[in-house]
This record gives sequence, C-alpha cells and structure tokens, in this order.
Amino acid sequence: MNFRRWVVFVFLVHVLVVVIDKGGGLVLYLLTSNRPDQHGESNVIASLPFILMAIANLGLATSLVYFVRRRRFTAQHVFETTLTVALTWGVLVGLLAALVTLYVLPRLDPDWQFDPWLVWPFCAAVPLLLVGSYANSVQLATDQVRGYGAVHLVSSFTFLPAFFVCFFWLGGDVSSGHVPLGVAWGRLISTFIVVLVTLWMVRRVVKLRLGLHLGFLREGVRYGWKANITSTLTYLNHRIDLLVLAALFVPPVVAAVTASDLKWQQVAFYGMSVTWAELVWHFPDALRDLFFSKVASSSHAQARELTPVLARLGLAVSVLASIAIVLLIDPVMTMITIAAGKGASVWPTTWSPTVTRSLVVLIPGTVAYTVSKVLQADLAARDRLQVCVNAQVIVLVIMLALDFVWMPAHGAVGAAAASTIAYASSTLYTVWAYARDTDTSAWACLFFQRADVRYVREIARAVASKLRRSLT
Repeated sequence: MNFRRWVVFVFLVHVLVVVIDKGGGLVLYLLTSNRPDQHGESNVIASLPFILMAIANLGLATSLVYFVRRRRFTAQHVFETTLTVALTWGVLVGLLAALVTLYVLPRLDPDWQFDPWLVWPFCAAVPLLLVGSYANSVQLATDQVRGYGAVHLVSSFTFLPAFFVCFFWLGGDVSSGHVPLGVAWGRLISTFIVVLVTLWMVRRVVKLRLGLHLGFLREGVRYGWKANITSTLTYLNHRIDLLVLAALFVPPVVAAVTASDLKWQQVAFYGMSVTWAELVWHFPDALRDLFFSKVASSSHAQARELTPVLARLGLAVSVLASIAIVLLIDPVMTMITIAAGKGASVWPTTWSPTVTRSLVVLIPGTVAYTVSKVLQADLAARDRLQVCVNAQVIVLVIMLALDFVWMPAHGAVGAAAASTIAYASSTLYTVWAYARDTDTSAWACLFFQRADVRYVREIARAVASKLRRSLT
C-alpha cells in the first residue's frame, strides 16, 4: 500500500463527501428554517439507523480488515461469514428495535407514541447498512481503495434525491411532518442502492455467496467485540445528546408554542452547532479507516513513527479550521438563508443566538478530540482495544452526568459544555495511555514540529498534482 498516495485520494474523496453531505444538510435546514422543531426530529431520525447498525455490528467490520491484512483468513471466508451475519443478526436487531419502539416505549410513557411509518424504515435499514459496511470493509482490506471511496460517494450522492422523492410523494408539507418521514424512507432507499453498488464492486475480489466459517466468526467476535463497543460508544457519544436533550430540557412556558416543539427546537439548534463543530474532525475521519489498515499491517516501530505525525497534523488543521468556522458560521448561514428566499431575519433571530453560543462552547472539545481519533485508530490496529473502550466510556459517563446537571436549564448550550469537558477528558486519557504504551512523549503527539512542514508540503504537492490531472 502506497500510504501517502492513498492518503491524498481518500482525503479528496472525503472532502467531496463532506461537501455533498453538508449540502444536503443545508437543504434540510432551508426546508425547515421556519420550523426548527421539524429539523430537530429529522436529526434524530437520521441518526437512529446508524446507532442501531453500530450496536448490531459485532465488531466484524474491524475484525475482517485486521485479519485479512494479517493474512489470518481469506477475503472470501470473511465476506461469506459477515454477509450471513448481516442478513440474520441485522434483521433480528432491526425487528427488536421496531417492537420496542412501537410497543414497549408507549407503555413506559404515553408521550412516547411513534408513527409506525416512521419507525419501520429506519429499522429495516439496519441489515442493509451492515451488508454495505462489511462488503466495503472487504474492499479496504484488499487494497481496493478506489472502490472503497466510491461507495462513500455513492452513499452521499443518493440520499438527497431519495429524500426528495419520498418527501414530495408524501405531499411535501413541512408542517405535516413530511421531512422526518422523507428522511426515514429516503435513508432506506439510498441504503438499498448503496448495497447494490457495493456488492457489484466487491465481486471483483470475492464471490457473492453466503457461508459461515466458524473459525473467523469466533476469532472475529473475540477480537471485534471491544471494537464494537468502541464504535457503538463513539457513535453514541457523538449523537446521544440529541436524544437526551429532547428528554431532559425543561422549556419555559411560552404562549402558542408547545413544550414538545420547544424541546425539538433545542435539538435542532444543538444539531446545527454539532454539524459545524464536527467539521474539524474531517481530516482524521478521512484517514481513520485507511490508517487502521496501514497500522494493522505495519510493525510497532513503523506505526510509532507515523502516528504522532498524523496526530499533531490533525490537531493543527483542526485548530485553524475551528477559527474559520466560528468566524464564518453567521455570515455564511445568513447569506444562504437570504439567497433561498427565507428572509434576512430567520437565521439571526431564530437560529443564531443559540447555535452560535453552543458552537463556541462545543468546538474546543471537538478540536481536542481529533487527537483521540488518530491515536485510537493506532491503538485498535495494534490490539489495544481496551484503551479505546476506556476512552469512550470516559466520554459517555462524564457527558451524561453533566447533561443531567446542565441540560434541563441550559438546553443546547448545556449539552455543548458537557460534550466539551467529556471530549477533553477522554483525550487526556488517550494521550497518556498511548505515550505509556509506545514510550512516546505526549509532546510529540500534540505540537507541530519543523519536520512536519516537509510532510505537509509533500501531501500538498500530491493534492495539487491530483487536481491538475483531474482537470486535464
């Protein structure tokens, strides 16, 4: 694997994915700019399929990359096994989630009544998401990096058209709740398309058939259960605040606005601040899976040379990006809102006061957490998964504890403060654990060094060269 060449390719693909995804997010914002409660509900619906998929994953996506790269099992064996698991275990998890949502939760609280047409699509997406994830991980494990990146592009490209088809087929009425319904059904349809494309691509390296190889399944679950806990906790740590906020926030009494609407408005405001704050993560996120695959096939000495470089580069990039984000959010969102004909006062009066304050509080935590993302990818690839689990537990415990203290009165801003403290605490632990495990100074993981200039220059030249070839 030519790591630097693929770093450039994967990063450019990820940038394109981010542009498409954030563009889709802006479309949803513009549809619901005058109904932030509908935007809040849509945020939660968009997150639920991926939370369920993370829970159902069993860590096999990580395991198959680890074992194929180390030549412990063949790509064919791991593909057959994971495909079988996805279609059996994934269906069971989706069915259980639907039954709990529709029949158990209403018995616990009468307010937790959900439309079955909203519930079934995000539950049905679970096995499809697993099939796509496992099949695409096989491409990564076998160095089909172009195909791996293409699947992420397809996933981003297909969602918005699928959403619009469902939204307008339902009637296109925001006030009637068609946006959350469109998100739920659009995700199901787009996921089905992604699965077809991924299976068509992966057929170049494996035969498309079911099978169950118990040796890999045992080893994969044994290795991957901690990875699954880590990935599940990671996604929960990034999204569970949206659910907790809707449950804990105590809205003030306001005439003509229901308490439920005010709660979902806070979810929308916090979701918008999270969307902007998480932009700083896209450098380490772009390289995470590729980096994991690289470290899994490298010696400890080789990994110890590369990991601190990527950690401090990721931190430096995120610091610069965070400054730009804080300065740009208000003018950019105001300009977009006006250009869409929604009025000059919608963003400054309805959204900006809460979103901007939440963003300023949240972004130091997301900046710090870029270091954790790089170091945890290295630790996971070297079978130090317990450290990753510990780091994610720290985030979840601290965040939820502070949520209960700050969310009821402070809403989105309280959620942002809880997340920042949790992310910073987890990062300190991760840096300490990595430094102890590898005999590397914490300084080397955090602070930009002169030698990094050459590394950045080489990557920049490769990016420019890639762009020139693409444009000619």
